[in-house]
Amino acid sequence: MIPDAVLQIVAAAFPGEPVTDLAPTFGGFSNRTVAARIGEARVVIKAASSPPKRADVRREARVLSLLRGSALPAPELLALGEDGEWTVAVTRALAGEPGLRLYERPPESLAGSFAALGAALARVHTVRCAANVEPDLDLAARAAETRAALAGLPLDQELRETLVASLDHPAWRGEARLVHGDAGLHNTLWQAGALALLDWEWAGWGNPLVDLAWVAWTMHFRQVQQAAWEAFLDGYGASRALALGLEPQTVRALALGQIAGILTRARLQPPAWEEWLRRLRWTVALPDGAWELARGL
Repeated sequence: MIPDAVLQIVAAAFPGEPVTDLAPTFGGFSNRTVAARIGEARVVIKAASSPPKRADVRREARVLSLLRGSALPAPELLALGEDGEWTVAVTRALAGEPGLRLYERPPESLAGSFAALGAALARVHTVRCAANVEPDLDLAARAAETRAALAGLPLDQELRETLVASLDHPAWRGEARLVHGDAGLHNTLWQAGALALLDWEWAGWGNPLVDLAWVAWTMHFRQVQQAAWEAFLDGYGASRALALGLEPQTVRALALGQIAGILTRARLQPPAWEEWLRRLRWTVALPDGAWELARGL
């Protein structure tokens, strides 16, 4: 389940504490992720060995360390450790129901969950960028790197040009606030109606519209009812979203830019590459009217 080298890194971070009760987590698609107990503490261990995913784990650890004590709905980072092959983060486990399971409920029941997600993201987006942004946490710089990497991907010219145009959209260079980077019900955990935001691997400083656009895209992809989007906007604050410049073509450009970033990372993983190429084509084929949900303000 977890290589011995990872367990050795964890043991070094918690000397004298036994690591027991290892079990799979629900989700955890991006990296090797397990639930465990270290001493008396319930934890989640996340490990990665490929360079891009190791960078993700470091980035998430950096953001969670910045959030420590902030009262924002995020896990507590307990340790970050590395060797020449692995990067490992340990966070305190949170109780609750994974957000992905909410999609198994009747569609009309999702509005309240999306309203809570909107309110949580509004809190995240109040955190302003500090001076001297680390390049790895700069979403505009990351978008520029993705744009440059598109030349090396096996895409047809029309798709490549569409992605380039999306990454050139001025919204990528908007006011820098804290952005989760992969926002949606799929990265939430729920207990007694309260949520925590998980998986901050793509977080950074950038335009909050990146999160709103990705929530909109995931709702499109999962065919969530319009009422849930309206509830999300109510929770977030429709006037706040309007002031940010939320409008259909901006949502489309930012969503496509996110997919471009995923494709650059999935290039050497054939199943993931094929799936996200399919999702790219699906997204490009959406009629203009599909993005009019952004006008529900």
